[in-house]
Amino acid sequence: MLKKELRKTYREKRNDVSPTEKLKWDDLLLIRFQTIELPYISHVLSFYPIEENNEVNTFHITDYLRFRNPGLHICYPRTDMQNHAMEAVVCHPDSIFQSNAWNIPEPLDETVAEPSEIDLVIVPMLICDTKGNRVGYGKGFYDRYLAQCRPDCIRIGFSYFEPVEAVDDTGEFDVPLDFCITPERAYVF
Repeated sequence: MLKKELRKTYREKRNDVSPTEKLKWDDLLLIRFQTIELPYISHVLSFYPIEENNEVNTFHITDYLRFRNPGLHICYPRTDMQNHAMEAVVCHPDSIFQSNAWNIPEPLDETVAEPSEIDLVIVPMLICDTKGNRVGYGKGFYDRYLAQCRPDCIRIGFSYFEPVEAVDDTGEFDVPLDFCITPERAYVF
């Protein structure tokens, strides 16, 4: 399938997930994530889940990572709409977030981690295929950012749905995932 079709289909599917299913599946995602052996991590780039999009609760994941890695720096993206770029802002439990033009909460903190400092990126997605090709929201911010990260930076996506067979229109600048975690299992690419 093409990204445009997958985007439409999986937005609808995710919007149809009930609050009860979401709570259960978020717990299962954390359990599956805990089965992955990760190296020492000092900087994680996550994303602030948008409730109205029924996105995966990434706070469970970052709370677990912080528990396992004392001193962990949790970063959240801040976008530059004019340059189609993004940066990783180091946040704290009391950080203040403000919604941007797309209603995406972004931190107001000032400390920015360089892409070379990021050890793991929790990448937003709608679906991926069996090779780790991700379908995101279509603006390319994460692919551009991931291209700047170290080759050993871990790219992980969380999805309520199992991967599809293939994303037919992947591009040369698309950066695939290393892992996709679903309620059913952890996929390694």
